[in-house]
Amino acid sequence: TTEHKKKKLFLFGSIFLNLVCILGFFKYYNFFSENLNWLFTFFGLKVLLPELKIVLPVGISFFTFQSMSYTIDVYRGKIPVEKSFLKFALYVSFFPQLVAGPIVVAKDFLPQLYKEVYLENVPFRVAIRYFTMGYFKKVIISDNIAPIVDIIFHNPENYGTFASWFGATLFIIQIYCDFSGYSDMAYGSALLLGYELPENFRMPFLGNNFTELWRRWHISLSSWLREYVYFSLGGSRLGEWRHKFNLFFTMLLAGLWHGANWTFVIWGGIQGIILAVESSFHKYQERKGKFFPNWMNIFFPFLTFFGFVFIGTMFRAESLEKEWIMLQNMFSLSNGALRPYMLRTGIFAILVVGIGHISGYFLYEKGRQISLPFWLEFCCLALLILIMSLFTNENVTPFIYFQF
Repeated sequence: TTEHKKKKLFLFGSIFLNLVCILGFFKYYNFFSENLNWLFTFFGLKVLLPELKIVLPVGISFFTFQSMSYTIDVYRGKIPVEKSFLKFALYVSFFPQLVAGPIVVAKDFLPQLYKEVYLENVPFRVAIRYFTMGYFKKVIISDNIAPIVDIIFHNPENYGTFASWFGATLFIIQIYCDFSGYSDMAYGSALLLGYELPENFRMPFLGNNFTELWRRWHISLSSWLREYVYFSLGGSRLGEWRHKFNLFFTMLLAGLWHGANWTFVIWGGIQGIILAVESSFHKYQERKGKFFPNWMNIFFPFLTFFGFVFIGTMFRAESLEKEWIMLQNMFSLSNGALRPYMLRTGIFAILVVGIGHISGYFLYEKGRQISLPFWLEFCCLALLILIMSLFTNENVTPFIYFQF
């Protein structure tokens, strides 16, 4: 019908405006122009695209994805058209999560704008807990190991096998504490204002495989890609090979979303291949029964974690050349000692994150509740804030996801 064609026209117009005109130009123009110029030069052509000094708008990847979720959900009939531009603008630019997520979809956030929230109903204790926990992750853990990670990845040729694996492990700890710390603080800030944001991390290193890990890591991005890319491509409904391609292509886009660099693209492609292989293996298990005995389940989170660490070097590498040096170091049994402060700081970070995951498992997944009196919780938070003030790194490191 004419009405349906008009809706589809507006949908494509919105997607084109967000993806090509905004995200594509600001974030990916120089990446594509650089590669096209190399291609032109390789074939002897003289058509060269100019490289522009573009200032990347803060939070561009997040607010474009949120805008598209609104348009797509309206087109699909999942939510009504929002008639208040002020409410729509608040949804797109809600400041606690604007610059680094979590990605909020319209069907979850817009209805909250029509609910009356009274001061006595705001969960202050929960909000303060989340904000303090997020601050601890970011300032005490992530910021203190960031210089170690930067040194190792900036000069991989100076470090040996153990140092390279240690640095790669610390990077995953760093980005987890940095990003989940921001998400926790955003969640706590939103609660204080009367809004609830989606969960973005759920003890990801407890995942038995990459599929489960991605259900726990950057949940809002995984959910967005699954809802608006994977399902739009057909999901698992169009046959076995199309299902595998859809998994691969979705993760390839996830890699490209993170940044305009071939390291991100390759990282996303590897993740997609692993998810496709795991999907085949799970289907094989459904037909043939369990392949591994139950007692081996205890090892799978460790294997998954180290696989994630290994692939994560591609995500962190400054270039493909430095990534190759890093990989050679990791498997060459070479020497290159770490300084004592690197070991102390890194081991502390790994232990804290490990204890946090185990505690979170019993508290959130097993439902073991700990109820503290208000005065005791207040004293514990005050003591924790005092400790954090003493161990806060003087060199403040920007949130990693600001660049995405």
